[in-house]
Amino acid sequence: MLIAPLLRRMSYALLLSFTLGSAAVHAADTYPDRPITLVVPFSAGGGADTVARLLATKLPAQLGGQSVIVDNKPGASGNIGANQVAGAPADGYTFLLTNSTLTINASLNMQGTPDVRKQLTPLSLLVLAPVALGVNATIPAKTVPELIDFIRKNNGKLSYSSCGNGTPQHFAGESIRLAADLDMVHVPYKGCAPAINDGLGNQVPILFSTIPNLAPHAETGKLRMLAVASAKRVSFLPDLPTIAETKPFGALDISVWFGVFGPQGLPKEVKAKFEAAVTATMADPDVQKAFRDRYYEIEKTGATAMASQIDKDLEMYGNLAKHSGIKLQ
Repeated sequence: MLIAPLLRRMSYALLLSFTLGSAAVHAADTYPDRPITLVVPFSAGGGADTVARLLATKLPAQLGGQSVIVDNKPGASGNIGANQVAGAPADGYTFLLTNSTLTINASLNMQGTPDVRKQLTPLSLLVLAPVALGVNATIPAKTVPELIDFIRKNNGKLSYSSCGNGTPQHFAGESIRLAADLDMVHVPYKGCAPAINDGLGNQVPILFSTIPNLAPHAETGKLRMLAVASAKRVSFLPDLPTIAETKPFGALDISVWFGVFGPQGLPKEVKAKFEAAVTATMADPDVQKAFRDRYYEIEKTGATAMASQIDKDLEMYGNLAKHSGIKLQ
C-alpha cells in the first residue's frame, strides 16, 4: 500500500528536478536578457571607476549587445558596495568591480568586510596598477640605492606619503622601511591626489603611489619615478627598474589590482558565460591599448587568476600587517 504513494513522490521529485534543470539551461541560453549592473564601491573619477567604465563600454559586444550600467556605491572603504553585491540575487545581473582594498580590509579584520571566499565569487582579474616609488625633483637620488643612502644620511628627517593608512602604497613603504631598517615617518593622506600635491610641493618629498598617478608628473620633470614595487618590470615602462632588483627588497611584489566578482551561488552556466565575455573583452587589442595608455598592466585574466590573487593577498598583507603593526583606524 505504501509503494504507490512513494512512487508518486519520487515521480514528482524527478519532474521537479527536470523542470528546474530545464529552466536553468533556458536561463543560461537567454542570458543576459536585461541590463547588467556593475557596482563600483568607490566614487566616480577614481581608478576603479575608470576601469569599470572602460570595461562597460566594451563588454556589451560580448553579451549580445546588452548594456552594462556602472553604479557607484562608495563608503566604508569599499565595503558598502561589496556587501550590496554579496547580498544581491545570484542571477548574473549584479557584479562588483573593486580593487585590492577588498583583500586588505579582510587581512586587517576590518569590521563589515564581506568574506571574500564565502560571500563573493571571483570572476576575473582585470588589470594591475603597479605601485611606484617616486621623489620630488629636488631629491638628488636617481636610483633606489641612492635614495636609501640619502635617507640614512638624513636620519629621521624625511617622511614618505601614501594614499592612506592600510593602502597598498602604505604597505609598500613599510616593507622598504622595515627591510632596510630606515628611520622614516609615514604620512597617510585621504586619497592619492593630496599626497601627489604635497609631493609636488616638496612637503613630503618621497611618495608611494600608482604609476597612473605619478607618470604624468614624471613626464613634466616635477617628480621622478625611481622604481616599481611589482615583482617584474612593467611592459609599458621597461626601463623603469623594480625595487626588488635592489637588496634587501627581493621579495617585494605589491600592485593595486582591479577585478570582478559576483555573489555566491551563481549558476555555473551564467558564471562561465560572463567570465568568458570579460576574458574576451580584455583580450581585445584595442581594449589592451586603452588600458596601457592609462598605465594599467594586463597580465592574467579570468576567475582562476582572481582567486590566486586573493590567496596571495590574504597571506601577504596579513603577514605584513603583523610585522609592521599596520591597523585600520
